[in-house]
Amino acid sequence: METAKKSVGYYDDIEISVTEAVSNAAALDCLFYIKDLKQRKLFLPTEIEAETVADIVRHIMQINREDMGTPPEERKPILLYVSCRGGSLDDGLSVIDAIENSITPVYTINIGYAYSMGFLIGLAGHKRFCTKNAMFLMHDGTDFVVDSSAKAMDRLEFNKRMEDRLKQYVVSHSTITKEEYEQKYRVEWYMFAEEAKENGFVDCIVGEDCALSDII
Repeated sequence: METAKKSVGYYDDIEISVTEAVSNAAALDCLFYIKDLKQRKLFLPTEIEAETVADIVRHIMQINREDMGTPPEERKPILLYVSCRGGSLDDGLSVIDAIENSITPVYTINIGYAYSMGFLIGLAGHKRFCTKNAMFLMHDGTDFVVDSSAKAMDRLEFNKRMEDRLKQYVVSHSTITKEEYEQKYRVEWYMFAEEAKENGFVDCIVGEDCALSDII
């Protein structure tokens, strides 16, 4: 029994049987997944690692392919909902690169919490939203270096270069200064929506600066 079919390579061409979906839990989940894709909604609700972000990167690229030839201002935005405690820096950077290279606007929406790497991904949005009680965390990362002395020194040197790169990224995507970043970076800097907005980490708080209809 066919549950989905794709004719010419666009998300709008994907179809699924509703009749089958209501009688099959896996198909029902697939139905909602496809519906979200057609509405350009992507979700990051789990720890960031290669397996959890691969779909996000792939879908951003696919949507940009579908939008080729359409002026950026006429493209329907991609909505990336974040409720994430963090995870792999390497894998998170692939999401940031996909967002920042996307011609189709990508809106990031903190719908619960954006901690650590999730915080950095949220900053990348062409427009950044959060709910009233959303929480944020910026801090230094965790890295254990276990190797020969020479290789450990190489890794530590690379980590310093990465720290400088992340500092430039955060400062360029907010209103805080390099000095403020350095004061806060090595502590657990938790924020609610109001403080995140004051520091330029988000643009709009849902219910105050915009309506729910703007992010669904």
